[in-house]
Amino acid sequence: MKIHHTDDAPAAIGPYSQAVSAKGFLYTSGQIGLNPATGTMV
Repeated sequence: MKIHHTDDAPAAIGPYSQAVSAKGFLYTSGQIGLNPATGTMV
């Protein structure tokens, strides 16, 4: 298992990995769309 991380993506809201690869599969995480100025969901 390998955890993947990039500083080019927006900061995570919670404590999770951006992606994890294991046994030939890549599992990615996502987040809801937030307006960075107001913090409201779009």
